[in-house]
Amino acid sequence: MTRPALLTLLLALLTGCQDQEARAQNEALTRRVAALEAQVRRLEGQQVRSATPDPGAVTLRAAAQNCANDLTRTLETFRESSIDRRYPPASQLVLPDACTEQHVNWQELEAQTYTFTVTDENGQELARASGP
Repeated sequence: MTRPALLTLLLALLTGCQDQEARAQNEALTRRVAALEAQVRRLEGQQVRSATPDPGAVTLRAAAQNCANDLTRTLETFRESSIDRRYPPASQLVLPDACTEQHVNWQELEAQTYTFTVTDENGQELARASGP
């Protein structure tokens, strides 16, 4: 056998082995890509469904956040005006107008700290505030 023929034969044998390994790797990668593409399609479908928020829910959350912001402002104004720099006890606290139709739930209202949530009628938290 001549040297070029030997090299050609060797190259063909090596290529054959590499082809089998490459095919196996390509098949594994193809399965992996297909699984990932299916997962992306599922996630995109979920995103489309969750990307269209209910206008009523958005309004409820915005109203709850306005209540939380106004109540926080009221608490901080009281503390800044008080001689001993404390938050008001519940008996002295008047809820701001933004909280009139809101469910305010106190987790803590002490002289130096407060935590409250604003919830819907089902008890789902819409807003939370605490200080300091």
